[in-house]
Amino acid sequence: MQIHARFFARLVTAASLAILAAAPAWSADPPPQKGGKMVYMSGKIPSLNPLHGEANTGVVTGQVFASLTRLDEKQRAIPYLAKSWEVSPDGLSYTFRLEPEAKFHDGKPITSEDVAFSVGIVQKYHRFGKQMFGPITSVETPDAHTAIFKLSQPHAPTLLSTTMSRFLPIMPKHVYGTQEDFNAHPAHARPIGSGPFKITDVNMERYVILDRFPDYFIKGRPYLDRAVLQIVSDPTAVRVGLQRQEFDLAPGSAMRYREIKSLKSPQLQIGRLLDAAGAFTTIEFNNRTGPLSNKKVRQAIGHAIDTEFIANTLHDGWTLPGRGPFPVGNPFFNESMKGYEFNLAKANKLLDEAGFPAKADGIRFELKLLYASNMFQDLFVTIPEYVVPSLKKVGIKVIREPVPGAAAWSERMKNWDFEMSMALPGSWLDPGIGISRTYVCDNIRHIAYSNTSGFCNKTVDELFQKGAVEPDFGKRKALYDQVQKLLWEEAPMMWVVQLAPAMIYNAKLINPPLTGWGQYGPFDNIYWSGGAK
Repeated sequence: MQIHARFFARLVTAASLAILAAAPAWSADPPPQKGGKMVYMSGKIPSLNPLHGEANTGVVTGQVFASLTRLDEKQRAIPYLAKSWEVSPDGLSYTFRLEPEAKFHDGKPITSEDVAFSVGIVQKYHRFGKQMFGPITSVETPDAHTAIFKLSQPHAPTLLSTTMSRFLPIMPKHVYGTQEDFNAHPAHARPIGSGPFKITDVNMERYVILDRFPDYFIKGRPYLDRAVLQIVSDPTAVRVGLQRQEFDLAPGSAMRYREIKSLKSPQLQIGRLLDAAGAFTTIEFNNRTGPLSNKKVRQAIGHAIDTEFIANTLHDGWTLPGRGPFPVGNPFFNESMKGYEFNLAKANKLLDEAGFPAKADGIRFELKLLYASNMFQDLFVTIPEYVVPSLKKVGIKVIREPVPGAAAWSERMKNWDFEMSMALPGSWLDPGIGISRTYVCDNIRHIAYSNTSGFCNKTVDELFQKGAVEPDFGKRKALYDQVQKLLWEEAPMMWVVQLAPAMIYNAKLINPPLTGWGQYGPFDNIYWSGGAK
């Protein structure tokens, strides 16, 4: 926690900063070996649009597009496309100096105009662009290698928002042309980026092939010649493929939790991701109408579900019981948050107080639970299976509403066409980026993973706003401590379990993505021990 605290204090200090560093360095033994192919086991990739919210798209984005900065293994911002940066004493100006040799995959140089264009696209189209870059009023480009962000007010998340291409991919202005109809742009079929790998072949049902970009601006990188994202949807094929070493790297979410430990062998290693995403599995409530508009009903549901049982038994210890809206381990986590006590008597009492007495058959009312049925089986299917009998014990009849995949689920969510829904929001380390967007009033939008619950509380908004502009870490934490307590009381959703994900990888693979942004960061430092595979 102290490391994180110093990190955030350093990120948001009002003093003038000049951060200079060489390319990121990881200790490695033996020395890096060049060449070879790595096969990453991926779920369905619905789009190659770098702003698409689907996690599997984010893996592609991290390889094809570079960001201005990146996270190191200790979650510190370090140079990437920007070789250095400075923050003005008043926090209203960020000056980024670009690597002069950086090029796009088509050979065109990366300039400050591309940075300005990309910021504008993200502000307009990204699902939480306002939370990341809302205060930026302009991006000045005094020369080809200098981009200056001008802000209307200090904004603590600004620098962290430049550390991942899922947040701010630097895109070629000469390819996309204008900011109009970005999401429908034909360039998304095979995007041209600035990252360590370029797309050379695509079959959206089977694979995305990424080959080494020889003019990548970090000399000697990437070490791999090729990275193949192999799309697999059959759980049996995932398990068998790992056992046969057909896949070199796979997120544990592709497996059933009870099967993960059995895969460990001299050939396969299992690591626990210490990445910065901090994702939850939540039951999101539509706060607008019906029983769920009453916070006592929402609280009762929290008390009726045994999250300890879900995490430790159903998930074999690979998740953690949800304790509140901020993940455990986040530098701003309030240690007093303990989650909802599993207490059926308390749940029944709250439902009675809310004015929903049990009828003769024991049922108080019905609620529908939406979920994607063909992904994250232990999260999106097993939990609803458990929730049905659990809530029946307190008189709530749950009707499961499975839909086939992320696209169908997203369509329902963006139309606010749900009562309860299984969701998987990431916190993205800084509350001003990934947490506030789920709760603030001005982000109630027709976009999945915005504030689709319709929750609106002016005090919550004010606390998040003050936290985003406060430069002092201790004061920020005090504000976010209040936010967590208030959200726990209001219960706009239930934080069921926090992901503590596994990453399964070939034992000869050096530098698997277990830190920073995990598999959403660049694979440029991964290589094979003992030579190319």
